[in-house]
Amino acid sequence: MGRQSICCLAVTCMFVLSTRNVPASGPQTLPSLAEVRAIVDQHFRGQSQLQAGDIICQSEVRSLFPMLETAGWKVEDGDELLNRMLAPSDPLISILRSPAGTKFMRQVASDKLIYDRLDRIVQEPGGQRLLTDLVKLPDAARYAKHDTPATIPDLEDFLPKGRSGRARHVKDYDKPTEKIYTVDDLKKALQRSYELAQRRARP
Repeated sequence: MGRQSICCLAVTCMFVLSTRNVPASGPQTLPSLAEVRAIVDQHFRGQSQLQAGDIICQSEVRSLFPMLETAGWKVEDGDELLNRMLAPSDPLISILRSPAGTKFMRQVASDKLIYDRLDRIVQEPGGQRLLTDLVKLPDAARYAKHDTPATIPDLEDFLPKGRSGRARHVKDYDKPTEKIYTVDDLKKALQRSYELAQRRARP
């Protein structure tokens, strides 16, 4: 290698080291929140099977964290955030990724706490079978709405009856599970983590 090539390589290395977002010592230099959001958007644009409001799973998010770290932010609670997402093998993911399930999902995705309720339903005895069959109905979405009219049964009504013969009521059915189901949920969780990291990075 000639002297000129060695000099060019040295200059390049010095430039890379000087422009790293995370220095070897001292406080972490974070990218802006706008840059973080842009990285998240770019990451999910590369997953063409997903549309806005679709449910997401761990395998679709895991590779996002190295991208954020490369940009200068190591998400300290990244593992915790992943644990708040459903695994690819989760019954709810399997059902909503079926052709009928995907159609159903996109009809109800904008409804308040829809994934929280569906998640609770599939964990009930008979719930997984119920949702698997329900999504195949042409009018399935009407039974999953947050405010179902009194004349229309909701998902709880379709669950197998208890020993008393009465309809079963799912505990905390209309309350959030605190899990991360969508890209918007993830962005909100990342913003909270970012704001905490930002406070820690201040001298």
